[in-house]
Amino acid sequence: MRKLLVIIVIMLLSTGVLQAAPAVPPVVYEKGVVVFVGPLDQTMQKQYHMAQGELVSIQLTSGPETGKVVDTFNFVSDRSAYEIRVKPGDKVIVAVTSDLGRTSYHVSDFDRFDYVYVLGGLFVLALVVFGGVVGAKSVLVIAFAMLLIFKFFIDQVMVNLYSLTLLTLVVSAIIAVVTQVVVSGVSKKTLAAILGTVGGVAIAGILSMLSVKLMHLTGLDSEEAMLLKASMLAQIDFQGVLFAGMVFGSLGAVMDVTISIASAVYEVRSVHPTIGFKELVRAGMNVGRDIMGTTSITLILAYAGTSLPLMLLIASQQNAPMLKILNLNLIVTEFARALTGSIGLVCAIPLTAVITAMLLKRD
Repeated sequence: MRKLLVIIVIMLLSTGVLQAAPAVPPVVYEKGVVVFVGPLDQTMQKQYHMAQGELVSIQLTSGPETGKVVDTFNFVSDRSAYEIRVKPGDKVIVAVTSDLGRTSYHVSDFDRFDYVYVLGGLFVLALVVFGGVVGAKSVLVIAFAMLLIFKFFIDQVMVNLYSLTLLTLVVSAIIAVVTQVVVSGVSKKTLAAILGTVGGVAIAGILSMLSVKLMHLTGLDSEEAMLLKASMLAQIDFQGVLFAGMVFGSLGAVMDVTISIASAVYEVRSVHPTIGFKELVRAGMNVGRDIMGTTSITLILAYAGTSLPLMLLIASQQNAPMLKILNLNLIVTEFARALTGSIGLVCAIPLTAVITAMLLKRD
């Protein structure tokens, strides 16, 4: 029987009845500008086999067909939030496919990133104009931090050779040291700010780690994470990725607080060289208390702003049991993310005040 099946399969393959599945035609993405949007006539409806939609003419602005105007069908129904409604003048991304000698064009998305360049340029200009040399240094450390995260940290996460916890703390320490040294120079004030930052971030990291474990957080709290887990990067520790996000999210705010306190204590010591250790710590704590409230609410509001759709979702579920909603992985993750960073920030204040006072009193 087995031999008979083998003979049948060989015969079918030789006659072409059984063939490998056809390869999916590659998709090339190019830029374009919408030049015309209009309704479909009956001929076009038959051509595209669609009654709901519009004809979109696009002039390609990149690729080998730059300058060519192409027509495509854009389905619209007023029922889906994922539909792309365009108008003349819109910059779009065009998906170009070639199959059996026929080239097709489809609106893939809006071309948004050109405006990101504009905002980025305005941000750099504002830093340099109003910050002078310090603003220029800030641009450099921001570029370094982004390069370190995207080119080193992300690559290491993809390779999955090292502990994400250790990797996150090392990268955070490097960013803290480089940022404080480049912006403030080499001094005891900078050293105090670095040590305070490391201490505050370490506390936030410990709390984040405990939250992930004790609350059984999975790290799969977004569509992107679930898609990666299901199809592409199943081997990655998504709990570690969640931990890294919590730590990186608090790092910037902690650095801001520590350098402010260290600078304040340093200035007090400069004006009153004979001031005692306790007075220096008290001065740092007084400044820290003023910063504490505003910076904590800044951090909480930053997380609340990114979670606004989530809060609207909770508010709309009036008949759903709050016990179930408040214990959802997505909800608890956002609470843990905001609170662990805020606790680390608050703890960095007395740490920095004490460390700065100790370093200055050794002179």
